[in-house]
Amino acid sequence: MNRVLQVILIGVTLLFCTFILVVIQKKKLSYKYTLMWLFFGFTTLLCAMFPDIIIGIAKLIHVAEPTNALFLIYIFLIIVIIFYISIAFSKLFERVTTLVQENAILAARVEKLEKDREKKENEDS
Repeated sequence: MNRVLQVILIGVTLLFCTFILVVIQKKKLSYKYTLMWLFFGFTTLLCAMFPDIIIGIAKLIHVAEPTNALFLIYIFLIIVIIFYISIAFSKLFERVTTLVQENAILAARVEKLEKDREKKENEDS
């Protein structure tokens, strides 16, 4: 792996991890996602600092250039992250749908109780 690429990867990864830590301090990201992104950054940092890891992986998966293997790994990790976020999004969508339905039922009950109370008050007067 090229030294310039190593330095760029290390620098960008350190900036990325710093950014993640700043975002978590502002409480804009949940801890489970923070751990996932920090793991991604840590993996990148390891690969940048020890290029033999990427060279070994490139040989293992029969990719000619270690840089291409690195990009292939990143693409795979990004697909995994997108899939994981899609699962979380689906669960949240389902939960929101349930909450909206429960809210509508409760609103209908409150409205009915208010009408019954008004009707009873009118009968009493």
